[in-house]
Amino acid sequence: MRARTFSTLLLLLIAIVTARARITAAWTYQEMFDKSDLVVIAYGLSTKDTDEHTTLNDLEPHVSVIGVVSEFKTSLVLKGPRDVQKFLLHHYRFASEHDHLAANSPDLVRLSEGHLPFLMFLIRERDGRYAPVSGQTDPASHSVLELRGAAE
Repeated sequence: MRARTFSTLLLLLIAIVTARARITAAWTYQEMFDKSDLVVIAYGLSTKDTDEHTTLNDLEPHVSVIGVVSEFKTSLVLKGPRDVQKFLLHHYRFASEHDHLAANSPDLVRLSEGHLPFLMFLIRERDGRYAPVSGQTDPASHSVLELRGAAE
């Protein structure tokens, strides 16, 4: 009887958690590579906020974000201009530091203190900066991937 009650409660909990889950696009590495203008392994050098304030409207509730430009140093170019030594990545951060704690919050790019490298699938914007090929909602889950334990 206890096992049945436990199983029922466990299934109910799983149903509640998954009912609040957010559906995201399923990108393959090949799809991102094909759609990218630049595919690199790069290290973050600096980051600064822009004057851009917007919302990610493809989420419910909408999430307020602030534009960020981060400078990266290229370690390896896998696709794109081979002479790119540094580039600017246009991305977003949460307007409120508490927003990342919300259920189903977007997975935004964060530069770590340890200066770990990133595998990045990027598209070129009209102003010359680059942006995540998978869009701005979940780039850290798809197209701007922090590498751990990688070579320099």
